Amino acid sequence: MAVEFGLFGGVEARADGRPIELGHARQRSVLAALLIDANRVTSVEQLVDRVWGERSPQRAEGTLYSYVSRLRQALAPVAGEARLSRASGGYVLAVDASTVDLHRFRDLTARARTADDDGTAASLLEQALGLWRGDLFASLDTPWFNSVRESLGRERFAAELDLGDVLLRLGRHAEMPFELAARTREHPLDERLAGQLMLALYRCGRPADALNHYRDLRSRLADDLGIDPGPELRHLHQQILTADPAIAVPSPADSPTTGAHPAPTPVPRQLPAPPPMFTGRDLEVKVLCGMLDPGEPRHAHVVAVDGVAGVGKSALALHASHRMAHGFPDGQLYVNLQGASAAGAPLTPYDVLVQWLPQLGVAGTDVPGETGAASALWRSVLAGRRLLLVLDDAFSAEQVRPLLPAERGCVTVVTSRSVLSTLDGAEFVHLEPLAQEEAVTLLERLAGAGRVVADPTAAGDVVGFCERLPLLLRIVAARLAARPSWSIRVIADRLAEEHRRLNELQAGELSARASLAVSLRETSEEGARVFASLAMVGVTELDLPLAASLAGLPWAAAEAVLEQLVDARLIDSPVPGRYRMHDVVRLYAREQARVRADTAGWSATRRRVLDHYLALTQQAALLLDPEEASALTTGPPPAHPSGFAFDDRSEASAWIDFVAPHLPMIMDELAGSDDLTADIALLALEAYPALVVRDRWTELIRLSSIAVRTARDGDRRVLEARAHNLLGMAYGNTGRLDESLAEFDLALRQWEEIGDRHQMARALNNLGLVARLRGDLPEAVRCHERSILLFQEVGDSNGQARALSNLGLVHQRIGDHDQAIVAHEEAAGIFRTLGDRYRLGLILGNLARSVRLAGRIRESLDRYQDSLRVIRETGNRSGEAEQLWGLAQALHDLGESDLARARWRAALDILRECGDLTAKEVEAILAQPVPQAPAAISRGV
Repeated sequence: MAVEFGLFGGVEARADGRPIELGHARQRSVLAALLIDANRVTSVEQLVDRVWGERSPQRAEGTLYSYVSRLRQALAPVAGEARLSRASGGYVLAVDASTVDLHRFRDLTARARTADDDGTAASLLEQALGLWRGDLFASLDTPWFNSVRESLGRERFAAELDLGDVLLRLGRHAEMPFELAARTREHPLDERLAGQLMLALYRCGRPADALNHYRDLRSRLADDLGIDPGPELRHLHQQILTADPAIAVPSPADSPTTGAHPAPTPVPRQLPAPPPMFTGRDLEVKVLCGMLDPGEPRHAHVVAVDGVAGVGKSALALHASHRMAHGFPDGQLYVNLQGASAAGAPLTPYDVLVQWLPQLGVAGTDVPGETGAASALWRSVLAGRRLLLVLDDAFSAEQVRPLLPAERGCVTVVTSRSVLSTLDGAEFVHLEPLAQEEAVTLLERLAGAGRVVADPTAAGDVVGFCERLPLLLRIVAARLAARPSWSIRVIADRLAEEHRRLNELQAGELSARASLAVSLRETSEEGARVFASLAMVGVTELDLPLAASLAGLPWAAAEAVLEQLVDARLIDSPVPGRYRMHDVVRLYAREQARVRADTAGWSATRRRVLDHYLALTQQAALLLDPEEASALTTGPPPAHPSGFAFDDRSEASAWIDFVAPHLPMIMDELAGSDDLTADIALLALEAYPALVVRDRWTELIRLSSIAVRTARDGDRRVLEARAHNLLGMAYGNTGRLDESLAEFDLALRQWEEIGDRHQMARALNNLGLVARLRGDLPEAVRCHERSILLFQEVGDSNGQARALSNLGLVHQRIGDHDQAIVAHEEAAGIFRTLGDRYRLGLILGNLARSVRLAGRIRESLDRYQDSLRVIRETGNRSGEAEQLWGLAQALHDLGESDLARARWRAALDILRECGDLTAKEVEAILAQPVPQAPAAISRGV
């Protein structure tokens, strides 16, 4: 079994390519210390000092022993290749040094310095530097590890300098300027590095840039150290000034690699190391590998992997590329295009071509100086070859297109936050966040199984706060690694506090905030402003009208900017006209809003949000229940801030269902603004008819409660009374009768104090309803009779008809069916005159039932048919089922059993179609000798 150990970028071990679970960070640090001294005894005192430094626990040796014991168990499957044992006061890890990346790096660099020719030296140094996946044993923080890290950083830099000298002697200067320039930003005062960059620039035909670099370095040396450049750099500067032939591009005859035969075309192997602890993505890996496999039907020429920041695009691309690399015998090329890098501008296609063409044998002097010509040469060089190209972190399709091969023998994998939809012939793999189980598994592998097993609930919470994004989970794991005493619950509780979550999601160079800042940088200034405005209400899913109102734009203009934010992967668009913002993104957007918006800006936005809801709730109410909306409205609908309007009832219904869950929360947020108090209370009144039609009683209770509070705070007695009335109706329709009675009683007393007899009538009618439901039938009659008189007095025929209908139901309950018939007939006449067919159908059904209960059964058959005819016109399916049930009951009373059973079945089939009953429940009811009415038959029979 082949074993490999990694220290660069994180402590890890693999057996036959599969990761070995090594435990938590402190335990891994023991392995790291032993690997650094591989095959040498490390004393217990040394290990304690290395692992804990000055913060060692009281029983450090006992803890160390347990760590070593667990490591020995973890390495048991590879004991033949890696044996951890006790020896003379310490421990020794016996391994083949070549299996440890650190020792392999040192061996390769040593061999390079004694190589017979520059070609061999270059190959060895490139292999050595290719082992670095990141900082040495990242996240291990003790004085000893920090010292070793700094020392090895110097070794790496020395190897980079050695490679630079070798490449210049080989004439490979064309591929060097970009990397050398990046390195000089890290080591701005190193003269050897500066000399390499100057010589590479000069040989690439850029002497002015070489001289400018010298001038900048001389200024920095003078300012920072008070010295001049050394004699070697000054001499090179003079040679560049005089175009000294001694620094010209070396000819093949001058090259130490020249022999009897030309050097073979190199086979590049540039893929970075496979991502450690890659987890999940089984389906995506299978799909992507199939696209990269020439033998598969889905074999592709270009594969573009897209997804939001931190979702793991690069990890997936590298994981699959390593698995399929064997299918590309001419090599693998890799470049980070820096499309989402905070460090600098994205690479240009030409930057990449001048790096890659020399990798395939093109002399640096033969690389054209213009992108189009260099791209054409690139396609010619690739003809007939089979290479895998990985273009990581692309900014746009334009950045990628000049780098694409022309033939299908080569395959290009592109990763990008944006969907590069204009890449002709590309196949696309879209990455969503990890599945919950995969995310927990990744957290377990990153932070240690013990922590997760100890508190799986907290682990689930952490995964939720990280929105199942691998980057955020790695940040949390890095924070836990540096804090071994913290449990998963500690970090979960800290992440739960919204105001600190972004601060918790950063560790070293990893930062959720920095990653999002790069995405925001891709948008226009208008896009950044709109992005910030979307967080001014606390919802993560918005529709286009609300987003336009927040942005202060007409809805068509807002849609164009929102689509720009979708392209930048700052928001998603699950369906047209709807936009979703991940919670972490919302928190970042709110930070941006605080930076951008002054007090006046916040106030204007809040006003637009409230106007948005006032306009659309009133529009929806007038479409869904025009009679009730007209009775409740206080004036014409206000203009919508972005000019949006509903086309029909179905659109209004869909909007109410979408906004109802978060509408109370938004109104509660806005309630803190004194200038909006009255309109917030008014919103509940305007929304009431639409919410009732859509059966949104829970939201109506919350909204009405807010309306009561805001109206009281604003000393608006009329609004408060109306809000109490709404709250009473909402409580009553959800079975909370005592609370309903209390609210209606408060409303009635306030209307009496105000002197509004119309609203007194409405409150009395509602009190009568609750009294009937509570079984207090005499009180119900008293309330309804008094409300009927008041409705007549103020000329509200609709209110009068409703109160009459309710009075008829009370008389039914009492058993005074003749009085019930009189009340229902009078109510039906009024609704017929008003043209309210919906309520007319229901009242005719009540009338038919009263007639049947009065013993006039044959007459009730005609009454039920009248009701069914009207109800069917209005499309009221539940009302149709109720009247069919009553008709069946009347037929049964007449002994028409077969006809009755057919009507019962018809009623139950409607309820099944509406989702109120299952097929099994329907058959169970029909199996009864006399079927009992289900709960969905609202008033019974």
